[in-house]
Amino acid sequence: MRTLIVAAYAPELGAIAGRAVGIGLVAASAGAVRALAEERPDRVIFVGTAGALPGSGLAVGSVVVAARARLIVRPEEYVPSIMAVEVEAPLAEECGARLDVPRVTVACGVGITSSDVEAERLGALAEVEHLESFAVLMAAMEARVPATAVLAIANSVGSRAQAEWRANRVGAEAAAMAAVTKLLELLL
Repeated sequence: MRTLIVAAYAPELGAIAGRAVGIGLVAASAGAVRALAEERPDRVIFVGTAGALPGSGLAVGSVVVAARARLIVRPEEYVPSIMAVEVEAPLAEECGARLDVPRVTVACGVGITSSDVEAERLGALAEVEHLESFAVLMAAMEARVPATAVLAIANSVGSRAQAEWRANRVGAEAAAMAAVTKLLELLL
């Protein structure tokens, strides 16, 4: 089986052979569609870092697997009722079981949540926040390719997120890459 590993940007891949698809929903969507068309994989695994939402109990450095991704709709927004706002990750159960890590719901927005109040609201809907998971999982679903995301926690979501991510991103990236490397060995 041919596995395509993708990340938002190259540092999240490290020495893993894969593709950087772009940062944020729009760039990641376009990059994932392009990578899927060019590579024609049997499955896709996104690797990256994420923020832990309040109530998740997830510590910095812990690894999770995306079971589903939900598009964040802020209280001041609405989306057309026919627009998809959630996508499942068909590879989540297998990958999570092999790595023995939690399967989580990922909240995905256009930007990173910087409000503690909004982080609390999102904590009722998901365990982690990540910018690109929804875009990559949706592109894979449209291409009929099973996918998931393996994410390591770099920060808590809220007012301190940016400073925490900067302080912890290298370690979290290493944890995510190690988990994907292990997963690739187990999936062979």
